Amino acid sequence: MNSTGTSPANQAAKRASAGSAVERPSRFIRWLHAVMTPFARVHVEGLHHLEVASGLVVVCNHVGWADPLWVGYAAFPRTLHQMAKKELFEIPVVAWFVRSGGGFPVDRGRPTPATIKHAIGLVASGQRLLIFPAGTRGAEDADSKRGAATIALRAGAPIVPACFQGPPALQLSHLWRRPQVRVVFGAPIAAPADGASDKATALRITAELDAAMKAIRQQAGGGA
Repeated sequence: MNSTGTSPANQAAKRASAGSAVERPSRFIRWLHAVMTPFARVHVEGLHHLEVASGLVVVCNHVGWADPLWVGYAAFPRTLHQMAKKELFEIPVVAWFVRSGGGFPVDRGRPTPATIKHAIGLVASGQRLLIFPAGTRGAEDADSKRGAATIALRAGAPIVPACFQGPPALQLSHLWRRPQVRVVFGAPIAAPADGASDKATALRITAELDAAMKAIRQQAGGGA
């Protein structure tokens, strides 16, 4: 039984609806996209991998606080919902900004069942979820990757590996320097046709994800 309480038939109907609908991002996301455009020269590869008639989980390396902004920018006009560390929501203005961009709070050290259920529900309903499996910036966390795989499996959705290359922060000087930002989306890793979401399956998908992320990092010129 699916942990979100939604039958496979209903999930399939929702995904078909999500895939056929013309996406229109929120006014805030459209504004943010316009504001960010002068700050960098952005090169995006594999954008078509986000075009699936279902929800999906995007898993990307973490460089700095600007990554979520640029990966979201690269996916435009598609909206990427994001797990953001709960500390950001302690500051009202920052909390409003993150929520407006599709973010929701998570305790990275100990995610609550409610947070995981919310993430699974988003994906199962046809939304795209962005996860950065990093305990610290630049150091990927195997447990977080397995968590991303588990969310995708329980939602019956594919995982899209991604790679970000660019500055770790957004700076005013970037308006005239315009640094290069590169975002690569890899081929989706499909969820098992039999709907399996046990630990062994999660470990297998995690290994596939790890190999895929290394491959697209090499494709992007970032080494192993």
